[in-house]
Formats: sequence, structure tokens, C-alpha cells
Amino acid sequence: MACPRTEDLSALVDHALPARRQAALQRHLDACPLCRQQLGALQALRLQLQGLPSPALGFDLPAQLQDRLPRRRARRGVAAWLPNWLPAGLAAGAALASGLWLGGLLLGPGALVATPAPALARVFDPVPPGGLCAAAEICRLTRSRP
Repeated sequence: MACPRTEDLSALVDHALPARRQAALQRHLDACPLCRQQLGALQALRLQLQGLPSPALGFDLPAQLQDRLPRRRARRGVAAWLPNWLPAGLAAGAALASGLWLGGLLLGPGALVATPAPALARVFDPVPPGGLCAAAEICRLTRSRP
């Protein structure tokens, strides 16, 4: 077994590993002096942290926060999320409607209904192999036309 990560050793010190993983780690620790040394350092650090004083606030913070929080009854179904999402939904709908209206003003009347003429799309017709003309009309021009 390869040497475990520091997080695994720390979890061993905190007794937060499953029994199978803890047993495998113990077997590794029996054979690896470097990991035993690192485990000892983590155990010493835990003891030092537990020895630190716990500061007292001088007042009951949870009670003060509980008094400031509004008391609500639990709602179920649509009534639970409708008041929270209704303003956002109305704002999104208004933004969408005004965007469509402004876009229609920019394009002009009838712009959304008009269809392109088929002659304009002929420019994008495929050119036959070896052909140099983008449209057939251009190739049939006589020299007398400009």
C-alpha cells in the first residue's frame, strides 16, 4: 500500500474513517515509520488545539438571532414558491415583451412577415465543378452589356 494522504491520517486522528479503511491504515502504519511520525505530529497538533481557550461571547447569540428572524409557517405546494418567484417571473415576462416590441420597431412594419426573393438566394447555389460563375445570369452576359 502506498503512503496515505495527510487528509486520511487526519481523519484517523479524528476517528472519522470507516472501520475497513481504519484497519488498512493501521496495517500500513505498523510498517511505515514516516507515516507513524506524521500521525504523531497530527495527534500532537490536535491536543494543542484542544488546549486553546474557548472565548466567551458574554451574551447568547443564537437567542438574539432567533428573536430577529421572522416566524413563518411552513407552506406546501405552489403556495410555497409562488410569492418568492412571482416578481421575478413578471419582470422576465415584461423584459421579453418589451424586447420583442423594440425589435419590431427596429425592423419596421412587415419585416417579420416578408420572405426573401428566390432570385437573391440563387447566389448561394452550388457552382458546378470547374465553373467560375456564382450565378448563371452573370455567365450569360454579352460583351455589349456593362
